[in-house]
Amino acid sequence: MTGLERQPGGTAGTGRDGAPDAAGTAGTGPDGWPGAAAERGVVVDVGGTWTRLALAERGRLVGEVVRFATPTRRDRPEIPLAVVRDDLLDRIAAEADRLHRAAEPTGRRDVGVAFGAVVTAEGVVRDASVLWQARSAGYDVRAALRARLPWARVTVLNDVAAAAWHYRRLGRFALLTVSTGVAVKVFDDRLPGTAKLLADPTGLGGEIGHVPVEPSRLDAVPGGPAGAARLGRAAAAGDRAAREELATLDLPWCDCGAVADLCAYSSGPAVLRAAARRARQEPADFAGSVLHRLVGGDPDRIDGRALADAARTGDAFVTDLVRAATRHLAVALLQVCAQLGLCRVVVVGGFAHGVGAPWFAALHGWLAQLCVDAGWFAGWTAAERDGLLHVPDDAESATLAGMAGYLAARRAEIRELVKPVGESRLLLTTGARPRCGREQLLLMPRYAGLCGTDLEILRGERGLEPGVLGHECVAEVVEVGTAVSGPRPGDLVTLNPNHPTDDYLKLGHNLPGVFRDLLVSDLGALAQGQLVEVPAGCGPEWVLLEPLAAVLRAHRALAADWAGRDVLVVGAGVLGLLHLAVARARGARTVIVAGRSDRRLHAAVHRGLPAPDAVLPLGPGLATGVRSATAGRGAELAVLAVAGDGGPAAAELSWPALADGAGLHLFGGFRAGRLLRVGDGAALDPGPVRAGERRIVPNPAGGRCTVVGTRGGRAEDFAAARELLTGGGTPAVLDLAPLVSHLVSLPALPGVATELLDHGTVGGGPPLRVVVDFRLDGTVVSPVPARRGTP
Repeated sequence: MTGLERQPGGTAGTGRDGAPDAAGTAGTGPDGWPGAAAERGVVVDVGGTWTRLALAERGRLVGEVVRFATPTRRDRPEIPLAVVRDDLLDRIAAEADRLHRAAEPTGRRDVGVAFGAVVTAEGVVRDASVLWQARSAGYDVRAALRARLPWARVTVLNDVAAAAWHYRRLGRFALLTVSTGVAVKVFDDRLPGTAKLLADPTGLGGEIGHVPVEPSRLDAVPGGPAGAARLGRAAAAGDRAAREELATLDLPWCDCGAVADLCAYSSGPAVLRAAARRARQEPADFAGSVLHRLVGGDPDRIDGRALADAARTGDAFVTDLVRAATRHLAVALLQVCAQLGLCRVVVVGGFAHGVGAPWFAALHGWLAQLCVDAGWFAGWTAAERDGLLHVPDDAESATLAGMAGYLAARRAEIRELVKPVGESRLLLTTGARPRCGREQLLLMPRYAGLCGTDLEILRGERGLEPGVLGHECVAEVVEVGTAVSGPRPGDLVTLNPNHPTDDYLKLGHNLPGVFRDLLVSDLGALAQGQLVEVPAGCGPEWVLLEPLAAVLRAHRALAADWAGRDVLVVGAGVLGLLHLAVARARGARTVIVAGRSDRRLHAAVHRGLPAPDAVLPLGPGLATGVRSATAGRGAELAVLAVAGDGGPAAAELSWPALADGAGLHLFGGFRAGRLLRVGDGAALDPGPVRAGERRIVPNPAGGRCTVVGTRGGRAEDFAAARELLTGGGTPAVLDLAPLVSHLVSLPALPGVATELLDHGTVGGGPPLRVVVDFRLDGTVVSPVPARRGTP
């Protein structure tokens, strides 16, 4: 690739915009990173001059550092923005892909990008004026790279924030960068996990370079501050007349369009513009300078290297420029330190380190001169004042190494969705990665289903507070304790949330559930058959193995033989449709589904689940419809699988639809304390029935009915469900994929759950099963296209 360099190291100089002129070395990251697997990711540093890439392992850089000149529109505004952006991202993708492939078999999906712009934690640009000479607000860097690197889990971090992670060992400090722009990030290692930078919820904060530092000077511009803003935007867009007018007023401008902000005085490009302007305004002083000799007397040839070389000779012309460039910077740093109680400022950035000792001497001089023995700085000793600036000798590789450190820290923590006690919402939180004990297993969910029970708990209808919701999942075994035999890392399992001997111990009900990055299980769950192996490569529909096991247990309780029977399923949710699928697979003659919601019934038919002539509205005409479909016989077997506490009302509508001697299963919709009306003026408590009692009761519409119930599935039901899905037994294989209507990312689930609670929809439409796909980055809600066919 043109302009691509692979170097193990180099010497520090500066480029045209004042950034360093040498490739960084693959140094080591800080010690003490929490334990994580020795997996290699790709880290990227996108700077104004150079873009660098390397492999990272355990928070350290390994192997070569690759660099290429960052595509730019600086001094070439005629180049379309899209061309520059695509060129940059195409080059990053090509080189990242090469590094990733070279790292196999230890290659990891992580690609961490330290991006030289104001960018959110979601990877969306807020302002890229310094990088691309255009704001590009709203441009999604992460999405653009994910489209180019489908294998990658892309993380985007501001480059200054990334660099701060490299100096984590310093504890609490401000990190200042002076390169194509100026920014400050405050790092505090006492804060938890990856939330160690002071920032707003979107990851922004510290962009002090675009704040005016001499606002009173704007009054000299015709039109005042508003007129200055118009001139600044025009100058940044390449308007020569605007630049000349600002030069006449001796007012500097910034690539963001601001006038007299900190970047306009202190950034690398700003100092180069100031040097050229002064060379024209004071030709005699310029003629006697070392800088004049280095650029052949041509102000247009002043670049970062020439300025740095002249500064190191003590050239008075350049020394004055550097002092002017660091004065406002010193004031800003003193203010930040006083406001936040900071004792140390780490300085990185291509321009600052490219100019080197003369630049730091100027900044140090201003700090000594302007620091007052009062307030925060009262009583500081001379040593403490001298120690305020920390000048690292590895600043050139700090951003790459810091990005590696950030990825390692992120891998050492897990995300989980927490339901606050008494509240109907989910919060995405992070915590420390659990360690695996000798009798434990660590499981990493791949998929997790959001079901009606989760929503009932979230609404507060069940009074349960598991902390973390969710009990349907497919998970990968990632670590096994030394005392555990059987499961091995890489195996896939699902969990039976039901304790075999205690109905009050249920995963995701009163025990923390599966909506988190890592689960801890143990020998007890293994011995009790609560870990059920599933096939390698199984898809998101396998989260339905748990409800399918519950359905199979219900069918065993209701009847041994379903062949040739007329069946009524009341409830058109996922559970009702599972009952429909199993009844059909077992040879039922007629299977009718009744539901309250026309939209839900239509959605089920659209996905090819029930046939159009096999659905009925749950209403006063239900019995007529059922008897018409069964040639007057009525339903011999019926299942009430409705949500909430709708079971008694559904039973009232179903009694007339049942044949004499029918079997009725109370599968769902029954709350404690709600009685079910039966014949002869009697009432039935569903609780004991659902716990296993079998009752023969008079049907209020005439005849007799056997009422049964069950809760959840047992180990043998999970085994039968697995055989049913894999084709290892009879009846025939079921295809449950049409029951999955949406795949969502974990961060998207709180919003999805809120919409379901408020409107019963996802994206405005009726869902079936919503499944969390833990591989999805960002906030993703992806409808699964309807695929007609029978489950």
